[in-house]
Amino acid sequence: MTDYKAYILSDKGHILNDATIVANDDAQAIEAAKKIVRARNVELWDEERLVGRFKIETNPKP
Repeated sequence: MTDYKAYILSDKGHILNDATIVANDDAQAIEAAKKIVRARNVELWDEERLVGRFKIETNPKP
């Protein structure tokens, strides 16, 4: 298991908060981070390695 950090970002890209995601691999961590994206933009990190950036949809699908 790996501890990932999900950084919740403001509209201007500033860190508002962070959350630790414990996952078996990148794919599992990405799925967990995408659940946070509903409210804010998120960056997912594994120590110094950027795993991904996820942005809220401006026009969410119904």
